[in-house]
This record gives sequence, structure tokens and C-alpha cells, in this order.
Amino acid sequence: MKRTKLLTIALLSSTIALTACQKKEETPATGEAQPAPQQQAQQPQQPAQQQQQPQQATEAKQEVKEEAKPQEQKPEAQKEEKKQESVKSKEESKQQIAKVDGEAIFKSKGCAACHQPNADTVGPGLNKIASVYKGNKDGLIKFLSGEGKAIVDPAKEAVMKPNLEITKKLSKEEKEALAEFILKH
Repeated sequence: MKRTKLLTIALLSSTIALTACQKKEETPATGEAQPAPQQQAQQPQQPAQQQQQPQQATEAKQEVKEEAKPQEQKPEAQKEEKKQESVKSKEESKQQIAKVDGEAIFKSKGCAACHQPNADTVGPGLNKIASVYKGNKDGLIKFLSGEGKAIVDPAKEAVMKPNLEITKKLSKEEKEALAEFILKH
């Protein structure tokens, strides 16, 4: 690109110099010196050169414009690239949340000992919890965080208290995954 710019500048400079020389040759009445015989011999060649030089200058300008176009498009390409990175970042975040397995947490923290899918045992069944908290995932998460009252079976809240100490320590993502698992029943 630098080479093209230099060529363009050189061509434009030579075109200006030739134009200035022609004006001197055309103005003998103003008292300026007339061109030497050598210069007269070169005059027939000059029009051909002048035709080539403006054409070359025009071509060089077009090349510069064409090279400038990708630069104009570059910010758009950068914007598109940033959008793609943003989408990738969001997908990675979703995958990280998805990596947190609510069922695995349910089993590993001992919840299955008291909560069965379709039957009330020591604690209410998962289907019962899911029906009471239907559309209220945040309420279930608050309960698991120790910030909400038992609304499914308040009489058994005391039995759940030691286990709430375990669920309070879960990360936000883990609590969300656990709540999603329970609400699927």
C-alpha cells in the first residue's frame, strides 16, 4: 500500500511538472525564453506521455481507493467478530451452567434419602415440591438458601434444617441447577 501511494505521488508530481513546462512553452509573448531545439523535438512525445501519466495516475488512485475499501469495511468486520465472540461467550456461560448437574447434586448431598420422586417419606416427594413451587423457581432457591419458609410441608421443616445448612453453602449455579431438577418432577 505504501508503494502504491509513493507511485501515485510520483506520478502526480511528474504530471504537475510537465504541465508547468507546457505553460512556459506556450507563453513566448510574455517575454519568457523560448524552448531550446531539444525541447521542441521532445514536444511531440510529451502529449503521448501526458496521456499515459494521467491514465496511470487515475489507475493508481483507483488502486488506492480499492485498498482503502477494506479498511472502511474493517470496523464492520471487527463489529461482526465482536458479536461472534459475545455469542460464544454466552454459549460458554450456558454450558458452564449446564455442566452443573442438579440431579448429581441432589444425590451427592443426600437429598434422595428423604425425598423420593413420587412418594412422601421423611420429606415431601419431588412431584409434590414441584407442584407447590411451579412457576416459582426463585421461591424454591430462597428456601434452599435458608431465606424462605417451608411451604410444602411446614410440619417437617425442623427435619430439613440440618440439610439446609448444606444447601446454603451451594453456589448460586448449583442452587439453580438443583431447583431446576426438582421442578422437572
